[in-house]
Amino acid sequence: MADDQTARPSPVALARRAARLTLSAGVRATAAPVRGLARLGRDDADPRWAGQTWLWQPGWGRRTHDRLYRHPDPYSIGLNPYEQQKYAAVMDALSGRRFRRVLEVGCGEGDLSVRLAGHADALLGVDICTAAVERAAARVPSGTFVRRTLPREMPDGTFDLIVCSDVLYYWEPVTLRVGIAALLDRLRPGGALLAYHYRGDFGQVNTADAVHDGLHAAGTARGLDARRQETVEGVGPGAAGARFSLVVRPVTAQPPVGGAAAVPQPRTAGTDAPARPRS
Repeated sequence: MADDQTARPSPVALARRAARLTLSAGVRATAAPVRGLARLGRDDADPRWAGQTWLWQPGWGRRTHDRLYRHPDPYSIGLNPYEQQKYAAVMDALSGRRFRRVLEVGCGEGDLSVRLAGHADALLGVDICTAAVERAAARVPSGTFVRRTLPREMPDGTFDLIVCSDVLYYWEPVTLRVGIAALLDRLRPGGALLAYHYRGDFGQVNTADAVHDGLHAAGTARGLDARRQETVEGVGPGAAGARFSLVVRPVTAQPPVGGAAAVPQPRTAGTDAPARPRS
């Protein structure tokens, strides 16, 4: 997690961050060979030991987020310029359109869900943390929020819009490949997957570039309109920037009644403010 740059971090906060990143790096280094052993003789499309989140999401698994969400708003999102800029960019990309069924991956406590709910006939938010989805449900009564560990517990059905905001870089390479495929295969004709990820390193198992390059490759392989969106410069801690991608399933047949239209090109405005990890 990156600290909010609107206030100078205290020495204690800096020490905790250094300890967390050091521990996370150690866990990642230890998990890498174990993952290799776990895959011996296995289908390379099957992320084994899916229940062991420490293995697949080293340093940022379910237990980590359960600890973080013992208290509400652990990331101070309302005071975080990066988060507000990101949410504005996501909503701007939707251009006021309405969608029949929306999936938000890594919904947290519903900060983006509040905005998405106004554009969805049915909003489903999923997160790895029980406390987070409970708060999201209280905050957005019109939505449905459930605790799930994706991609192992993918929701049923298809969607007109899937939003992944600072979440997919928690999946190690095999899990990321399997998860991207599962998400893209759940897009309805005319449906869109919108992804936004901070490019810096805060101890997550994967990177924004790997996520968005993987989305582009998987979308192209499926004949989808995989639009590699811009790299947003100068946002997040250290001005590391962010990636913004959009993948649209073309309407090759008569679209379902009430189906969503394709989402237009997003417009983003960069800010020099921090990002945060998500579950």
